[in-house]
Amino acid sequence: MYRKPRKRDSGTGLDLDSLMDILSCLVGVMLFLVMYTVLELGSSAYQAEVVVSPTRPRSARRVEVIAEGGTVKLLDVRPALSELLSGFEIVQSVPEVQLFVDASRQGPPDPYFDYSLSFEVRATTDLLGMLDLVVQERPVAGESFSQLDDDSRYVAALDALDPELSWLAFAVDDQSVDAFRRARELAIERGFATEFDLLSLDFPLRLPLSSDDIDDLLSPLSTLSKPQN
Repeated sequence: MYRKPRKRDSGTGLDLDSLMDILSCLVGVMLFLVMYTVLELGSSAYQAEVVVSPTRPRSARRVEVIAEGGTVKLLDVRPALSELLSGFEIVQSVPEVQLFVDASRQGPPDPYFDYSLSFEVRATTDLLGMLDLVVQERPVAGESFSQLDDDSRYVAALDALDPELSWLAFAVDDQSVDAFRRARELAIERGFATEFDLLSLDFPLRLPLSSDDIDDLLSPLSTLSKPQN
């Protein structure tokens, strides 16, 4: 006896195709985010744990670290400026400013930079405001990723600074991400607050002096080639 097949009741079944599509999309997005995070935090040369920088002390001054061409150099203009301006407090007139600069004053020895003063008459009553600090880069390579250890020049320069009085601003180019990460890690281990800018410095640097803002010589608004991010 022939029995007519019964039609399946579509109202009682559960179609999981849509749910599977949604789950597949979610898994794909999560995999993408994981891969992106791995690429951001590491590279073939160097992978580091995520370290958190201390908060910048309110009274601390800016010290620049240049991560360029795969190497790192620390640029601290304050010791050189202090030595170059030694005795300037007795200068009382514009001609004396010129004589002060003409006395062949040179900054202290530095492995990477030469420092000097230049004079220009400006419409100001601030005699210090007629001087520029000139920073010239020497043809000496900085330290690469593999050279950044506890015996490096960079660490020696950090040990000469007080993390309560100084914080580090890294100027980083696209060739120096690994060196920057290693240098930043070493700085944070020693208690330094750090920040970074995707910026470059053009040498020679001419930093105008002023009695009012002498502590902000390396402000990115005036000396870096691009505004701070």
